[in-house]
Amino acid sequence: MTNGKQFNLGGLMLDLRLNGKAILNIEKRLGTSIMSLYMGGNGGVVLPATNKLLIVLQGANQIHGITDKDMIGGFEKYLEAGNTPMDLNNVIQELLDEAGFFGKKKDDTKTDGESAEMTLDGEPTEVTNPEETL
Repeated sequence: MTNGKQFNLGGLMLDLRLNGKAILNIEKRLGTSIMSLYMGGNGGVVLPATNKLLIVLQGANQIHGITDKDMIGGFEKYLEAGNTPMDLNNVIQELLDEAGFFGKKKDDTKTDGESAEMTLDGEPTEVTNPEETL
């Protein structure tokens, strides 16, 4: 097993990770970018078709030998267990976030001696020496 996200699709264990190779293979199979799956013709946000969600999951899976038939069978059992296609979408959103599709996460850690000054009407501002604000 790799260090991806473990996901149980109706008894089918997947090890999901969107690395460069996976992204390229998924986009080649879909014939479009992964992010365009979520964009409608008028620029609005849409939920992709379930078969496309399954293609993304299969492409992100790091375990070899999982066929389309396996994915469809796992999806049927996944639904029978009370899950929904929206649940699959949430898993994919997490993968996209972890892969950096929504930008890099800010490092909210502060070094010693730094603090954020809180205000009621704006964003916190950085203060390197708290005694200077007195």
